[in-house]
Order: sequence, then C-alpha cells, then structure tokens
Amino acid sequence: MSGRLQTAAVIFAMAMAAIVLLFAVSLSGVGKPAGAKPIGIDFVAYWAAARLALQGQWQALYDNAVIEAFERAHVTLPGPGYLAFYYPPPFLLLCLPLGLLPYLGALLVFIASQAAVLWTLLRRILPGREFVLPILAFPGFLMNAFSGQNGGLTASCFAGAMVFLDSRPLVGGACLGALVYKPQMALAVPVALLAARRFRAAAAAAGTAAGLCVLSYAAMGAAPWRGFLTNAGAARGDLEHLAQKWRMMDSFYADVRLAGGSLGAGYAGQLLLAATALVILAAICWRRPGAAPEGAALAATALLVTPFLYDYDFVVLAGALAWLAASAARQGLLSGEAVLLPMLYLLPFTSIAVRFGFGIPLAAPFVLVVLLLVMRRIQSGSKKAVLS
Repeated sequence: MSGRLQTAAVIFAMAMAAIVLLFAVSLSGVGKPAGAKPIGIDFVAYWAAARLALQGQWQALYDNAVIEAFERAHVTLPGPGYLAFYYPPPFLLLCLPLGLLPYLGALLVFIASQAAVLWTLLRRILPGREFVLPILAFPGFLMNAFSGQNGGLTASCFAGAMVFLDSRPLVGGACLGALVYKPQMALAVPVALLAARRFRAAAAAAGTAAGLCVLSYAAMGAAPWRGFLTNAGAARGDLEHLAQKWRMMDSFYADVRLAGGSLGAGYAGQLLLAATALVILAAICWRRPGAAPEGAALAATALLVTPFLYDYDFVVLAGALAWLAASAARQGLLSGEAVLLPMLYLLPFTSIAVRFGFGIPLAAPFVLVVLLLVMRRIQSGSKKAVLS
C-alpha cells in the first residue's frame, strides 16, 4: 500500500471511530428518561421466543398475542407496538441458550459473538494493521448492534464463503447453507454456486440447510414449524400492506410503494432489479474469478434480490467492501473508487439520514454500485488476487 493511501486509511479510521463513539453514546440510553425503549430493541423478539421455547410453548411463540404479552411483561416497549418472531425454527436453535440469560446479558453475548466471528473473517479478507479501525467502526455493524439484530451472523455466512470456498469448499458451502435461518438472504446462493460450477459447495449448502431443519424438528417437534408457517402470512401481509414498514425499509420494492406504486408495481420493480443483479452475478461466477470476488458479488446481490431489507442488513456488505479495499491496497485505486468506497462504507448511516430527512431512497442504487465495482475489479485483472 502506498504511504498516501495508508495515511488516508488511518485518518479516515480515526474520524470514523469518533463518529461511532458519539453515535454509540446517543443510542446507549445515557440521559434518556425512565421507560425509554431498551437498547437492541429488535432483540426483544429473539429473547422472548427463546424464553417461551424453553418453557415448552413451542407454537405459542409464533402467536403474536402471546409474544406481545410476554414482551410487555419483561421489557419496556415503545408505543403500542410489539416485536413479532417471524424466523424459521432453525434460528431458534441459536436463540435457545440466550433465553437462559437476562435480557441485557443475552443481548451482549449475541452481539459480541457476532462481532468476534465477523471480525475474524474480515481480517482474513482485509489484512493489515491500518484497516483494524475501519473494520471495528464499520457503520453497518454498528446499526446491527444497536438494533439488536442478526445481520452480523448473515454477513459472517457470506464472509465465510469468501474465505473458504476455494480451499475448503464443503466448509464454504456450509456457511451459505446456514442462511436457512434467514432464507430471504439466500435466494441468490444457488445461482452463484451453480454458475461457478461449485457443485461440492452447493451440495454442502443444501445438506447444511436440510440438516438444520431436521435438527430443529428433532429437537423441538412439529409445533414450531406449524406456528412459523401459519405466521408467515402475517409477515407477508405486513410487507404488502403496512406503509409504516415501507418507510423503514431499504428495498426497491419499498421505494416503489412509498412513491405511490401499486403492489404489482412494487413486485415488478423488485423482480426487474433482482433479475438484473442475478444476471450480473451469474456472469461473474461463470468466470470463476475466485471465492473472494464471487462472494463479494453474492453478498451485494443478496441485498438486491430481497424485497424485505432493512438498514441493519447493510452489514452484509462488509465482506464485499473489504475485498474491494484489499484489492485497491494491492493494485491501486481504479477511477472513482477514491470517492465511491468511502461513500459505500458510510451507506448504512447516510441512507437513513437521506431517506428520513429528504425522502430520497439511496440504498438500492448504491448496493448495485457495489456489485458493479466488483465486476469492474474482476474485469480489470483483480481476478488474480487471492486472500493473503
């Protein structure tokens, strides 16, 4: 890395660390009145579901009336709403141990474990001491942490594929198969693996997904699956008819609906964007440029395909941005990257500010830019780059 680029990385990291500290204090509850919503508010649903499951109420945890009553009995919820549990039973396997802990302790374990795994994988993709602070201060993970969400786990699945698909394809495939816990993020996985002719990894992904489903059935029985399938209609109803959800979402579907588009127009727009992204992904993977660039393209595509997307999901871009930064450090910046990479790094923050402040959606166009930057890097010769 050139001295100028290294100095810029350190200065940028210091600035981001300061921003992260200020943002963390603002969200930590310091100075807030009693009764303010708990930190990591989305985690309430995971913790409540785990506690109900440990009490043997397997199907009840998908009953929104039951879970709302449980949440209100144990934490302070903001306003009249509540947090529903929409995840499939394999995710309960991960949540169950957290139900043994009090809320705050469980939240800290949940976030810290995600951070540790993702950090370890990103350091494999983006080595070098000058990148330590930028990784720690990545806004995407910060948004995930303070939402109490599982985006770090999702990001680790993609980053794990980037690290292991070449050297240990079964492990890399298993990382992608673990996305069965959040299936809307796995829609592009078959396209990527089959286009790249990574058949062993594809088999491992399918086997892992099936295995986790079978394991959850064996451990908890059929009741959670019945509850999940019954509750799936409610989740779809929220997506299709609840305008409040659209204002909080970052998918192209939500952009169309907020602009006054009909349900059909929203799905058509999302389908067009998804098809475009999948064609680009397939073209990239067909060339077999390597696990890291293929995984970077897959992560970006995953965000473009799903209509169900929130700001905390942007942590999934961590691996893609890490690969782009590592390639720039080895081979130099391409035209426009000096401006685009910092902008994309800050996307989780700026998309919220611009969406709520000006009503302008930024997420989908900029995630598409990530995919196009990956494709350009590959075409410019970065396909020869390997993980250090």
